[in-house]
Amino acid sequence: MLRKYYTCYSNSKMKNKLAKIFSRISQKAFREVLTLMVMLKSDKVPTFAKISIMCVLGYLICPLDAIPDFLPVGLLDDLAAVTILLTEMSIYKTPEIENKVDEIAAMF
Repeated sequence: MLRKYYTCYSNSKMKNKLAKIFSRISQKAFREVLTLMVMLKSDKVPTFAKISIMCVLGYLICPLDAIPDFLPVGLLDDLAAVTILLTEMSIYKTPEIENKVDEIAAMF
């Protein structure tokens, strides 16, 4: 199962997915996804946590969803997965990660 999401994940796919749904998600949700992406690249986040992050980010961009994205509530499962994981990963969030998220968010 991990392999399925791992093969779906790439930075370009994530960027395209975010651009596609940016108008449909709140700024807070957007920052949550960016935070996970920055945490994935951080040396301070352990490997087992990065695997969880890759799974959730892969699920976010994977075309097969528990609730299809084209439905009015279709992003709820994606956002729930991101929010739950970010809550669990908050112990690894550092000021450096927050600063990087701020830099990236300013580009959008």
